[in-house]
Amino acid sequence: MTKLERESRLLEVARELILEDGMVSFKFTDIAKRAEVSRATLYKHFSGKEDVLVSLFVRDASNTRQMLVDIQDYEPLNDREKLITALLAPVSISSGTKNRLGITFLSANPGIYLFAGESQQEELERLIEQLRNIHTQFWMTPMKKGTLIATQEQLVKVMAAVYPYQRGCVLIPQSIMTLGNHINRSLFDVYENLMLYTDKLEWHEDHKTVEYDKVLKAIGKFERDSMIAC
Repeated sequence: MTKLERESRLLEVARELILEDGMVSFKFTDIAKRAEVSRATLYKHFSGKEDVLVSLFVRDASNTRQMLVDIQDYEPLNDREKLITALLAPVSISSGTKNRLGITFLSANPGIYLFAGESQQEELERLIEQLRNIHTQFWMTPMKKGTLIATQEQLVKVMAAVYPYQRGCVLIPQSIMTLGNHINRSLFDVYENLMLYTDKLEWHEDHKTVEYDKVLKAIGKFERDSMIAC
């Protein structure tokens, strides 16, 4: 087993323990026990519990970046469907049972940055910048192609309305204060509201209609197990 393969295995074991015992209760040394490696081997890869959390965040953020790239390149979707899919996918992921058990809180926890070493901080900054740029492309690419017709002012106004709402829908299911309460909205409700927001922009006829079933199939095709909700 190569070093990268062993590290990947250790992270998978860590994820299993987090989902079983929670972020606070899981023990760093239990990773070695379950993976059937020595503690010395574990410490060759990770300095401690916090290092594992940062590594999970980095890997899952990279998966999220790839998911967005895959959606952007998915030809069966028109440009508006791609945008709605990219906005709705994190909400779908956040609502997943496994994510409620503790993994996705990392995406909303700025403190994770404090536990990262210098190289990991640079990697986090790089990934976050990539995620920001990819999200922007879902709006700007249609404008450049002429499939979305709007002024910069109109676009910024809609984006300023969409993202706080979408972020709230991502974060609410992750909060212990709201878990199981009726404040949660169904995925279809969120979809309808995202449609209302983006209805304020003018779309080319071939890119105006969005099929909810196509969006769901695309999310199912590209989301990965236990991804964070970036």
